[in-house]
Amino acid sequence: MGNTQSAIKYPGYTLVSEDEQMILVKNEGGDQFVIKKFDRGQENNLNFLLQLDHPHIVHHKEVIAGSDCLYLVLELCEGGDLVQKIKHKTQAADTFSENEILDWTVKICMALKHLHDQQILHKNLQPKSLFFTACGIIRLGEFGDIYEWSTDAHTTDTEALAYVAPENLSGRPYDQKTEIWRLGCVIYELCELKCAFKARNPVEIVTKILTCSYEDLPNTFSEDLRQLVKDTLQKDPEHRPSVNEILMRPFIIEHLHSMSIQTIEELYKTLDVMRNLADGLETVHFNTTVSSLTGGVVGLAGGITSIVGLILTPFTLGASLIVTGVGIGTAVAGGITAGASNITNMVNQQTNRQKITKILTEFQEKITSIICCIQNISTAVETLQNEFSTSSGSLSSAQSGMRVGARLGRGLGGIPELLRLTQVINVGKIAAQAARAVRVAEAATGVLSALFIAVDVFFVFLDSREIHNIRRDYALKSSRQESTSNQTTGLNDQSPNNSDTTNLLPSNTDQVEEMKSETMKFVTKIKETTEELQTILDTLRDALNPNSETPNTDN
Repeated sequence: MGNTQSAIKYPGYTLVSEDEQMILVKNEGGDQFVIKKFDRGQENNLNFLLQLDHPHIVHHKEVIAGSDCLYLVLELCEGGDLVQKIKHKTQAADTFSENEILDWTVKICMALKHLHDQQILHKNLQPKSLFFTACGIIRLGEFGDIYEWSTDAHTTDTEALAYVAPENLSGRPYDQKTEIWRLGCVIYELCELKCAFKARNPVEIVTKILTCSYEDLPNTFSEDLRQLVKDTLQKDPEHRPSVNEILMRPFIIEHLHSMSIQTIEELYKTLDVMRNLADGLETVHFNTTVSSLTGGVVGLAGGITSIVGLILTPFTLGASLIVTGVGIGTAVAGGITAGASNITNMVNQQTNRQKITKILTEFQEKITSIICCIQNISTAVETLQNEFSTSSGSLSSAQSGMRVGARLGRGLGGIPELLRLTQVINVGKIAAQAARAVRVAEAATGVLSALFIAVDVFFVFLDSREIHNIRRDYALKSSRQESTSNQTTGLNDQSPNNSDTTNLLPSNTDQVEEMKSETMKFVTKIKETTEELQTILDTLRDALNPNSETPNTDN
């Protein structure tokens, strides 16, 4: 009854779970999403969220109109939120590495830049509005005005109050520099695993914020990171950098550059994994389809159901096909009840499919993030070059250098780093190649997803007759075993169905060859796609580091 009601309330989705914090649903394909409820007056704001497209902002899928409210469907970030990660580190008496802190900081800044460039404010930046995908990519969500989180001076939520900027406590409106204060609070908490302005009660918190009273970060953190926290937590908002100015700091540009190279190296390894999976896929498909349907499988209760469920689950939209005495029907997907070793290959087949799906998702998320990094490198370097040339026509101008250098966070000390980066990075080339890379990655995801369905459908129709016959033979065999002792062997031999299941396997050589041919088409497509992605990664890597050597990917 609950699923029927959820289907009416959330058309196209089935309810998985519901509590005070979250409504979890799944679509017909089995993909899970989060649903949040809003008043109808929020329609314009919700439609605005649907337009946001950034690798580090939570993806909002659609708005469903209910009878008296609106439902927003958004992606499920299976990696949890930053609050959970901080809690786990605290419980383990561990800390985040500075590289992790800087990596997340940069990606949060890129998300904020995407918003601020469109004159949009998030209004709720804090650890519980930062989420992680299953692949570990950080995403900014829970927008303040939309989600009605309290961010003003009158809030009674002590936790939320700890992130309120001093100017808001004094009655000034929320603006982009307020978001920078919140960013500083998040960075500080990543470093120290505690709020910068934590106290026993709201009054003490307000006092600390208004006096900008917090413990300095220890010298175990780099000068650049400590300076960034100081700059973002300036009491006067005019003295705080903008998100664009943060992304122009040389140590940030350097991190964007090195992070992109590191991610590309990881993607090279990902392509190797895809190649290895493709190499083994033909054998897995062929052996599973033929040998797993012979011999002892028919003698195991639930064996056939388990096998068919494993074959079909990925493409039957949350249901699996099971074999009955009269044919093939549809049933809700359930657990695997058979523990026979002769279905191990089928389990491996399912595992391979899941691996490839996860690999494609991770590849897509990472390549999109790389593009974002490259675009920010390009924008930052170009902006700084223009500022120097506009004010003095020369990078050697002391006045121009001091002005821009101050914005970099370390005065003139940041200029040599900037000059070195502009000489190393081929900005125009990497921006063009990154755009091409994401198009290829998107196309590859669609092609491979379609191929999964095509291959599964092929095996279903090829094997449906044989599986039906084996199931029917098993049912008949069980019936004979339960017959009375006065039944003769001769009567059993007259049965139209012989229990020798080997006769039920594909006997047509053309069928077997067709099966192998279809499998090879799938394998070939995977290999073709990986080679195309290899070329893109080679070009991106060369653009980021012209002196690098392409890694050896021979298996």
